[in-house]
Amino acid sequence: MTTESKLAPPVVAVLVADTPGEWFGRVLDDLIEQDYENYQVLVINRGPVSTADLVLEKIPSALVSHAPEASSFGEAANQVRDLVEGAAFYLFIRDDTALGPDAISCLVEEALESNAGVVGPKILDWNDPSLILSMGSVVDAFGVSTPIVEPGELDQQQHDRVREVFVVSDHALLVRSDLFTTIGGFDPRISSFEESLDLCWRAQIAGGRILVVPAAMVHSLDRASTEIDENHRRLRLRYRHHIVAKCYGWVYLVPILLAAMVLSVLEMTYSLLVLRFHHARDVVWAWGWNLLQVRNVLKSRRQIARVRETRDREIRRRQVAGSSRLRGFLQGRIGGDIALQSIRGRAGRHVIGSFSPGPRRTLLLACGCLAAILAFGSRHLLTQGVPAYGQFAIFPDPTLLLSGYWSGWREIGVGVTGIGPAALGLLGAAGWLTFGATAFLREVLILGLLPVGLLGMWRLLKPIDSLWGRIVGMLLYAALPLPYNALANGRWGTLLLVAAVPFAVRRVAEAFRAPIYDQRNQGVLGQTTALGLLIGVVAAFEPLILVLVVAIFVAVFIASIGSISARDSCRGVAVVAMSLAVGSLMHFPWVAVLGDRDAVLGHLLVRSPAQDFDGFADLLRFAPDLYGAAWTSWCPLFVALVPLLVGRGERFRLALTAGCVALVSFSLAWSSDKGWLTDLTGQDVLVSDGSLVLAAVGVCWCAAVGPSALRLDSSRTVSAVRRGAVLVGAGSLIVTTSVLLIESADGRWGSPTNDLRVSLSLLDDRDIGPSYRVLWLGAPEVLPLTGWPVGEDGLYAGTSVRGHPDIRHQWAGATTDAQAQLLNAVEIGLSGNTTRMGRLLAPFGIRYVAVVERSTPSFSTGIDRSVGPRVRQALGSQLDLRPLAADPSVSVLLNESWMSSRAQFADPVRLAGLDEPGELVVTDLTLGIPVLTDRRTGREQRGFVGVGEVLVAEAFDGNWRLLVDDRVIMPAPSFGWAMRFNSPVEGPAVLWHIRPDQVADRAVVQIVLWAVIARFAAVDRRRMSEVGPRT
Repeated sequence: MTTESKLAPPVVAVLVADTPGEWFGRVLDDLIEQDYENYQVLVINRGPVSTADLVLEKIPSALVSHAPEASSFGEAANQVRDLVEGAAFYLFIRDDTALGPDAISCLVEEALESNAGVVGPKILDWNDPSLILSMGSVVDAFGVSTPIVEPGELDQQQHDRVREVFVVSDHALLVRSDLFTTIGGFDPRISSFEESLDLCWRAQIAGGRILVVPAAMVHSLDRASTEIDENHRRLRLRYRHHIVAKCYGWVYLVPILLAAMVLSVLEMTYSLLVLRFHHARDVVWAWGWNLLQVRNVLKSRRQIARVRETRDREIRRRQVAGSSRLRGFLQGRIGGDIALQSIRGRAGRHVIGSFSPGPRRTLLLACGCLAAILAFGSRHLLTQGVPAYGQFAIFPDPTLLLSGYWSGWREIGVGVTGIGPAALGLLGAAGWLTFGATAFLREVLILGLLPVGLLGMWRLLKPIDSLWGRIVGMLLYAALPLPYNALANGRWGTLLLVAAVPFAVRRVAEAFRAPIYDQRNQGVLGQTTALGLLIGVVAAFEPLILVLVVAIFVAVFIASIGSISARDSCRGVAVVAMSLAVGSLMHFPWVAVLGDRDAVLGHLLVRSPAQDFDGFADLLRFAPDLYGAAWTSWCPLFVALVPLLVGRGERFRLALTAGCVALVSFSLAWSSDKGWLTDLTGQDVLVSDGSLVLAAVGVCWCAAVGPSALRLDSSRTVSAVRRGAVLVGAGSLIVTTSVLLIESADGRWGSPTNDLRVSLSLLDDRDIGPSYRVLWLGAPEVLPLTGWPVGEDGLYAGTSVRGHPDIRHQWAGATTDAQAQLLNAVEIGLSGNTTRMGRLLAPFGIRYVAVVERSTPSFSTGIDRSVGPRVRQALGSQLDLRPLAADPSVSVLLNESWMSSRAQFADPVRLAGLDEPGELVVTDLTLGIPVLTDRRTGREQRGFVGVGEVLVAEAFDGNWRLLVDDRVIMPAPSFGWAMRFNSPVEGPAVLWHIRPDQVADRAVVQIVLWAVIARFAAVDRRRMSEVGPRT
């Protein structure tokens, strides 16, 4: 080693090899021929093939490390900190970049002279060194870089001066080792050639300067220019937001993020106008991906705050003003099709080309016509809203939804302790993301489910090699009566299955690698988490999806016998079984609250049908009810018969698989309707509505194979059969779509125009005055909430607090001891053995009894379920239940023996032992004085209390507290199920509930579990979608 080399700062040249080609030899030759004395070569190979032999042959002194697990250039380059010590500088090089002989010398010399933190060279074209590829870039506030020199500009030494830039190219950049360690190196989550932007930005925050040195020249193949495809653009959008979110301080971050959102909305709108739907999707998903990275962003912000030496004001001075993308758009210089001049130029030609003769025009016209029909048929629902009936309950404030999940107390029945269903957490989070617009969210989650189902059907049919087949299947799915009957009857669960089942069918088909659904590049873990996440999300609202996935599994397994290998069969069984386990595990905390086996099975298997089926023929016609005519509902089956009659080979096997799905589903629905499954299992099983959704998917899947079978296999079919199949299939499809067009005329798809909220407005005191409950009685099909069975008349009972129930009352939970006391009181009152039912209900704080016999007002369409004469007679004989004027669809009775659910008695009343119905009937509780009337939430009420016992008509829970004059009072049992608090003094009081630690623990475990599963599914989806070389 010479004296000069001892004085020169040690440099480690870090060459990250990904998929080097024949040019790699020159890269190594130029690296060893550097005139700089004191440097060490480190080659980190992240590709599948080792380059150690070639490297050591060229550079015997080099260090070689293999890092196949590194997902990005930055993650691999970061390993230099563990592999080498004592370096003053790190020179990071890509495997397609060759250094000039004095490149390292010039870079180090300028770094020392200018005290720079990051230094970059002039990048020249590999094949034509007279062309400049990069000399650094400037950046705007949104992380969009603009090159100092246009790529491809002729090099006439016109830019040969050292200049300060915001970011240098990552083909080759020299970084001070201490600075690199201080800022934590490259961000391993960032790839797609955005690593250098992130590194240079953080280096400047830490006080470093960024320089470009034209005297140092390197030659690059610039493979990035050939890899800037749709995937690269998607990643750039994503990482720019990520870098901005973690590098700015809060003062600058908030306005810049708001401006970025506005620009994204404009970009997305324009992309939709010029039919660049993929770009619009990428703009939206860039924000979605960053929302999922909030935890990582906050962690990175804390790390950056610890090393911050430069204020954001100074950083902004180094950036260009305004938005580079918007400026380039207005000048027509960026984005290719995304430019203002493209409206008359490229975008115009793009739109015209989309409607030129060909498959794309056919698809756009078909989708446009179908969307127009659906929008026309839903016009009154879109403009006037969906009334609250059946399962279409009103969404409260997101805070109340999240509280129902997280707080540990729900006002269901007479109060339930424990974690709430995950659906409330999901709806609360969605309401928060929509900035509290829960009414809008409700409309989207009702009216948007059918379009999602059509998208799922398109995804299911995408592998079919006939565009017309995919159109036929999607059109047929939209024309079946199921979604419109569900909309008319208020069956949100059925609509959700219409949206989700097509996705589930495709996932199961891919798991078995069924014909044309063979995804060899998708692993078992990815398929398991994707299907498991789908099951988990849907099961939060409609647990019947678990049963339907089992039915799909059985049908696909049977149909695949002989057409797939035993290994693929075992693989499919394993994927479906593990997916069901994953989906079930996602709801384990809520299942534990449900109680015993019977309660869990009832929650899973019992779905009261909205209509009665008139035999197996009614099931085959998808129970059309008021939709279309009886004979027209046979037409979808005739369309599905075409491929079974004409198809051969692969088409026939695919049609057979789809037909098997439909057959298994029809059989399941028929067995459930006839009660055979109940007899077989000894457990109530009512799954007809959900089974018909799966049958509909099978029929449409089978019908979609028809056009392909006619095109490829008709020559091998008897002429008469072929012509008959074409005639019947085409005619049936025309009839089916005509029915859809006719049914769209009323603008509501036969759904009600009003709900019972106006008729029952007398039940709602708008949280003013004493606390009370409403007891709802009726058949489960017409009740606005989920209740519990009472007696043998098919009657159900449920309660709400202070008026009409909302979406939180759709999940009843298990029958607790307190609930059993309420149901027992109701049964005694309806048995006719007492005329003082009101006194039996008084301890529960029940002020009104609403007997619902129709799901909607009498002047609107709806489901009729009259109560039996015994019930009517028993209620009519009660002396303390006074009928009030209401709509004929519902009878409202006022309990004249009512006691507030927060009451105190002026005279002593024996509350501790008052738990027998016989004692209640002879006890007058109307003397109770309402207290704690200032209702803040369901878990906190305030007001004045006197000395004595305060009765709280909630299920006993030791986590309730009463605070009076700085004295905290614990609850004691009352009525055998409720609570009482013995107040020693009078004064202002607060009643509140403390969330149990186990509820918080279960909620945290469930949230983490969901996040982990979603992360695995997202990673697998990203791996599947990211095509091309890794970066």
